[in-house]
Amino acid sequence: MENQSSFDNQNKIKPNNNMPLAIISTVLGCCSPIFIGFIIGIVSIVFATQVNTKYNAGDYLGAEKAAKLSKILSYVSLGLVLVNIIIGIYKYSTGDFHNPIEDFKKGWEEGYNSGK
Repeated sequence: MENQSSFDNQNKIKPNNNMPLAIISTVLGCCSPIFIGFIIGIVSIVFATQVNTKYNAGDYLGAEKAAKLSKILSYVSLGLVLVNIIIGIYKYSTGDFHNPIEDFKKGWEEGYNSGK
């Protein structure tokens, strides 16, 4: 039975684990709101690492599912980054963009001046 499983895996092509895509989406996911893209990117890396392990263990269907999930989650992470960039460009072009550091400084000065 063991020889049958290893023979079957030799005939099946190992699915692409999409690790470079998962890593890129994780790094760029830092630019998404509340780091949601970053978290999804980390999950995609976890699934990408499972592909080789499952394939070597003889679980071809599990390896294929992990590869698909890794790819989907990577694209979701990149999509969140893209949406955030588009919203930022829109806010900047309409003048609705606020610098959070300047807002913090103004709030700090107002709080300091009101205490005197």
